[in-house]
Order: sequence, then C-alpha cells, then structure tokens
Amino acid sequence: MAKQSPRESSPDQPTSMIQLRGIRVHNLKSIDLDLPLNQLTVICGVSGSGKTSLAFDTLYAEGQRRYIETLSTSARQHLNQLPKPDADHIDHIPPAIALKQNTRKHSTAKGIEPTVATESGIHHYLRLLYTSLGEISCPDCQLPVTPQSPESVFAFIKTLPANTRYQISFPITKTEERSTAEVIEDLTREGLTRVIINHETVNLSDSFTHVDEEWDDFLVVLDRLNTKNLDEQRVLDSLEIAFQESSGLATILVEQTELVQSDIGLPFIIDQKTWFRFDFSTELICPQCRKQFIFPEPQLFNFYSPAGACPLCQGSGVVSDPQANPKTTKICSACNGSRLNESALAVHVQNYHLDQLCQRPILELVDWFQNLSQGTSAPIQQRLSPIFREIKDRLALLNELGVSYLTLNRSVRTLSGGESQRITLASVLSSSLVNTLYVLDEPSSGLHPADNDRVISVLHKLRDLKNTVVVVEHDAEFIRTADHIVELGPAAGKAGGKVVFEGRYKKLIATTATPTSNFLNAPSIKTLKSAPRNEASQWLTLHDVTQNNLKNLTVSFPLGQLSVVTGISGSGKSSLIEQTLFPVLSDLMTETTTAETFSFCESTTGVEQIDEVILLDQALVGQTSRSIPATYLNLFDDIRAVFAQTADAKLRNLSPKHFSFNSKNGGRCHECKGTGLIDIDLQFLGDLTMVCQECHGKRYQRELLEIKYRKLNIAEVLALTVDEAFPFFRGQAALQKKLKQLKDVGLGYLPLGQPVSSLSGGECQRLKLAAYLTTTSRNKTLFLMNEPTCGLHPLDVKHVLNCFEHLLSAGHSFIVIEHNLQVVSNADHIIDLGPGAGEQGGSIVVTGTPSEVALHPTSYTGIALKHLTTAN
Repeated sequence: MAKQSPRESSPDQPTSMIQLRGIRVHNLKSIDLDLPLNQLTVICGVSGSGKTSLAFDTLYAEGQRRYIETLSTSARQHLNQLPKPDADHIDHIPPAIALKQNTRKHSTAKGIEPTVATESGIHHYLRLLYTSLGEISCPDCQLPVTPQSPESVFAFIKTLPANTRYQISFPITKTEERSTAEVIEDLTREGLTRVIINHETVNLSDSFTHVDEEWDDFLVVLDRLNTKNLDEQRVLDSLEIAFQESSGLATILVEQTELVQSDIGLPFIIDQKTWFRFDFSTELICPQCRKQFIFPEPQLFNFYSPAGACPLCQGSGVVSDPQANPKTTKICSACNGSRLNESALAVHVQNYHLDQLCQRPILELVDWFQNLSQGTSAPIQQRLSPIFREIKDRLALLNELGVSYLTLNRSVRTLSGGESQRITLASVLSSSLVNTLYVLDEPSSGLHPADNDRVISVLHKLRDLKNTVVVVEHDAEFIRTADHIVELGPAAGKAGGKVVFEGRYKKLIATTATPTSNFLNAPSIKTLKSAPRNEASQWLTLHDVTQNNLKNLTVSFPLGQLSVVTGISGSGKSSLIEQTLFPVLSDLMTETTTAETFSFCESTTGVEQIDEVILLDQALVGQTSRSIPATYLNLFDDIRAVFAQTADAKLRNLSPKHFSFNSKNGGRCHECKGTGLIDIDLQFLGDLTMVCQECHGKRYQRELLEIKYRKLNIAEVLALTVDEAFPFFRGQAALQKKLKQLKDVGLGYLPLGQPVSSLSGGECQRLKLAAYLTTTSRNKTLFLMNEPTCGLHPLDVKHVLNCFEHLLSAGHSFIVIEHNLQVVSNADHIIDLGPGAGEQGGSIVVTGTPSEVALHPTSYTGIALKHLTTAN
C-alpha cells in the first residue's frame, strides 16, 4: 500500500455515518448531522459557537455512556446511570476516547509531579519489564543478589577446587520462645547430632545435655563432605533439609587451603581452624553485607506507591531546604532525585536501574529497547513480547511526534505547552484500538507551524486503522487536511449553535458565507511589519542564561513594546521566560536577593526601568469547581447585590450572601453543595461528573430561584454569556464596566457561571488579563504571557491584539511566547530561539521585526512569516 502524505486525505468513501438528530446540548439549535465513520472530521467555528458542546458533551459523552451500558450487570451496579445528551436520537456511535485541551498538569494530590514516562503510559510497561527481567545487585558490595535453591548452591559447590572439605549446615536463630536446652532437645529428637556453637564443634550424641545459654552463633551440621567425590543426590537432599529447617537459609562451610581463597566467603573459625563461610537464602540477601532486598514486583518501581517510593521524599524526588526557606526544595539525598527506594534502585536491566534508564533521551531508547528485545532468548522474547511491543510503539510515537529529545524522567511541569500536548496525545493515541471514536481538542495547541505535519500524520495513521477521529480545531493546516469539515456558528453563545457549513475543504473555500471560509480566503499579507510602534529607549537584558537547554544566552527585551518569543516546541521559550525571566525579576523586585544567586542567570540590567512584573500563565485561576468567571472578577458580588435589592428578596429578608452558592448559610443546593454537579467514582474506570438531580445543575434551592431580576433568576443569569449579560445589566455601570473587560479580551462567548476548571489555558490567561485592562494607573508594568491565543478562532485573535494595544498605549510592556502568526506578525520585536528542540535548541536564531526575521534563511518562524506574504 502506498504511503499517504500527511497533506492528503483519504479518498475512500465512508461505509456508514454517525447519525445525529435534534442535538440541543447547551447552545446547539436542534442540529442534524451525519459524521463519516473511519474518517478525520474537523469541527471549526468562532469561539463559543458550540464546538465543545458537539464534540465532547454530545459525541464523547454518548460514546462513553453506551460503552458503560455494555458492561455486565454486576459491573454496572457500582455505576450511576450517565445522563443522555439532549437529542432526538444518536445512531452508529463507537466507544469513545477523549483528549481535552486544558492547562498543563502539575503536581498530584500527593505533591508528586508526573513525568514524561507516567503521562505517556510508558512507565507502566517499564515496571512490568523490570519485574520480569530485572537483576538485583547490592549497591554497597556491587555483588549480584539472587534467591538461592538447592540446585544453585550445588552449582556453587561444583566450582570449589578438587579434594576440598566442606560442611552443609543451617543457622539457628535465637528466640525468646525457646531456650537453648529446648533447641538441643528438638535437634536430638530429629536425629541431628553435630552442631557448631560459638565456633566450637559439639557432638550431641556424646550424652551432651547442657550448653551455655549465651551464644552468638549456632550452626546445625547436616553433612560433612569432600568435593573429591560429589554425590549430587546426597548434596541436594541435605540442602533441601537445610532450607526447610531454617525457613530458607543454608550455610556452606569450606575449609581454607592453599587452593581455596575467597573474596566472597567470610573467614570463619571452627575449632581454632580457619574456614570460609558462605550463607545462602531463598530470600534476596546480599551474600557479603547481608542486606536484604525486596522481590521485584510492579509496585516496587512505582514512586506513587509506598512500596516503591523513597521513604525520605515520599516519591517526590525533592525535600524542603530549611536552610534557605521552608518553600525551597533541594534534591533528595536518599534517592538522589530518583524518587525510588533502595530496593527498587538495586534492580538493573542491562546495568541500568529504572531511573538511569529514564535519564536517557527517547531517541536513544528506541535503539536500546530494540537491541534488548533481540538479545533475549526465544522463550523470554515470546513471554515479554507484549511488553516490548507496547514500549517500542510508544517510543516510536513520541519520536514521530517530534519529542525524541526529551528524557522519560522529565517532569511534566517543566515542559512547554506544545511538548505537554504531544505527550498527552501520545498517551491517548498509543492504545492501538480500532473501530473507536477519538475526540481531540485542539491538537495544534502549543505547536509551532513547523510541527503541525507531525501531528497531522499521526492523526491520519490513527484514522487509517479504521478509527473515527473528530478534532476541534482552528488551525488552517488541520482544516485543510481533513476528510470532512463541520463549521458551527455563525457567532458565539445564543447567536451560534447552528451548522453553517458541512463538507470538504474545496467546498469550504468556494464559499464566503462563514467566518472560517472568510479567514481562509483572506488575502495574503503583502508586507510584514518593518518598524516597531516606537523606538525603544529602554531595554531589559538577561546575561548568560543557562536554564535547561539554553546555551549561555544574553537576551535583550525592548520595553514599551510587544516582544514575541518564537521557536519550535522545545527550543527553550518557556525556559527563558517562565523559568528564568520571571523568577529573576520577581526576586529582584522584592529585594530579597540578587540575580547572582541564580545559578542559571549571571546578571540582569535594566530592571530599575519597570515597577512590577506579572506572569499571566495558563494555570487554573480557580482552585475548585466553585470558581467561575463572575467570582474571579468580583462580578458576582455586584450581581448578588442586584438580586438582594429586588422587592421579592427584601420581602423575604434575603441578603447578598443568600445568593452565594459558596456559603453554607446561603441558598445553595444541599445535595451538590452549590456546585451543580455530583462526582461519581467509577471504581475501575476514570471518575465521572453528573448534573445534580436535585437542583438539575442550577446550584440553588427552589426558594432562591423564585427571586427574579428582569424575569431571570440567579441561575439563569449565571447561564448568560458575557455578551448577553452586557445589555441585560443596562444601567448597572460597575457591572457593565467589568463585563466590557471580558468582551475586550475575546471572552464574550463565556458563560458567567462556567466552572473555571473547564477553561483552556488561553482562556485562563485572558481572564487574568481582563483584570488589568483598567489598571492604567500602574506605571511600567511588564506582562509575561504564554500563548494567550490558545483556543481562539483566528477572527477572535484581534480582541487579544486590541488588549495589548490598550495596555501598551498606557506605558506597559509585553513579552509573549506565541506560535500564532497573527500575533507574531504584529510584534514590535521577535526573539526566535532554536534552531531545533532540546539539545539542538537553546540558541538565538534571529531577532528583529517580522520583516527582518522573514529574511532569515533557516529560521522556522522566518519561513512561516515569509509564507504569509505568498499564501493564496
């Protein structure tokens, strides 16, 4: 079969369709759709048009619900019935898997940060591999530690020189339950007559009745033999008895001669003569230092489990540094940052313990695992082939997605947005399922235009495995390569929710009736920006930055301008801005330290020219599901005050606090405690969330919902989008001012009561930005942002650019990490990092205006900008 180009779509006609009829989820206007099975469908449209409602709240929700219905009655009895999407009927929908774009993952509930290995699913198979193939060696003695058996001890005896005397014995452990006399009596009863007590041989058959109760060493001799004539069955029988009588212990005593010299055996005096003592155990005990280890099992290599986690750092790899301050951490001295305990680190495969293996780049591991699987014996290959296959397939997928420079133990927190997105993508796509519905939310998020083809190629391969792939996307490349396109709109919120286009790409660009077609048919930019908005008289400079992969960079940022940091994913953008510039400036501006204390940045200049620095990152702005946009901007306080002033509220003596769903003494629903949702533990599946059956998701008790302002109750007001709420609150100047801030950052489509935890990273940043739009009194503020256009339709990006213009005009400065070419082409100053990712990145490729960067022959950003002037 000929290999298909990532830019080609499948010519095959679908054999059947997912039939959607009368879909009324959220703002969808009873739409009818037929989505082709086994093809790649892109759902596009302006922000808030209903794409997520269709893709996730309808397709994925119904696919998941029907899968649960196929489970046995005994399994389903533990699960609550999932609600059906509001629709007339949905037919031919396969089981569904989802990847929803949101903020980056940080620490777990236990404070243990996930890694590339855990997020990609590789770590699970590595634990199985180390359980099956791992060999234990004592970290102190560097000796192999293996469980012994009569056969293995006999093999050792055969290695002794000829004509060597040896004794087979087993140790007696002193206990409080039995006296020495009782021990001897038991031995005599069993017919055992010779023991070695305190290094002296004693014959129990010589009417021996008493021995000193105090003894340090007690060995029972089973047989005294010579290697001159090895009677295998006699030796094995004696060893079998030794292991049985001492709960898995056996001791071989070898007489010292000129031919017998040992670095392993311990010198042992018997009757004033020197012997060598060799102790064997069916447990994992070092033969020299007697340290005991744990038999390998998967949980031993899991740093989330007490069985595998380092006892000092509890699996986090770091401990607090009280000498600095309580919040400062340092590498754990017990595990050296590996997170695992000593027993786990004693297990090696090909001389690597698990953490050492995970320190190697993914690209190196591809060949390493190939050689490992080929070097094992045929029976082992057959037994472990599923494990080898899963590991190699996942590594190959990560390599194909362009993150082969990462190491498996890299913390997800330190990844860029594009890197994090592709790791999560690899986890979802590596399941090798067929006849499955995959629903993905903006797989282009965080990707440089040069990286798009990698992800598109993987999605096409997934489709070619007879899977149905549905993608919510704004990126033109993804739309161009789709088999089927659905555009929702024409606008956001209640003005959206309709199917404004359905068909192939050629049909889409042949029309000018939709926002996406207008964008795709927009004329190319004739000339790129060649001069900044103003000449920069002040600059902020970092000197000799070495954070992560940055190679002794000295970088200057113009103040009072829009600076955009570009480069492919992994080139060092987040390392420069989020992990270097922000912490250095924060510490300098609080006057707690100097830049010289940072090992990754030698010095800074120009800091005195700004008054404060603010990082508007993609972290969730709300800590719980109770947080909503209205509470973040204090809009909710004004809304509750408006309701408290109504005649009905005054008649019932209701104050603003009664309209809070966060207050125990307010009018919130008692069942869901004001969240509107009930969390369901699905036991063996991931947790699910259902709408509260008591309040039907409205968050409030019935009495509170009877209070209305302009014919709407408090729950109905929270369901309004920002655009809808603005005219609704006419006459409320303070409310409208805050709503205008949200409209200005492109969040007009956002419902006032949507949980903040469901917002994308870009929406979180714009929500934070809205709070600063009226802060013109703040002088010389430096705003730092990472991909603020994430989740925005190209026609909505202009809102973000207008916000930048407003704050720049007030004397502030912006440094933005961005891949979106609309933002990049509007930059006053571009700093392009690269040329590649990982170790191949970390250098400055080119700096300057968009027109200057476009002239650079090897800059990926320059090539993309140049393409803007020639497209269409």
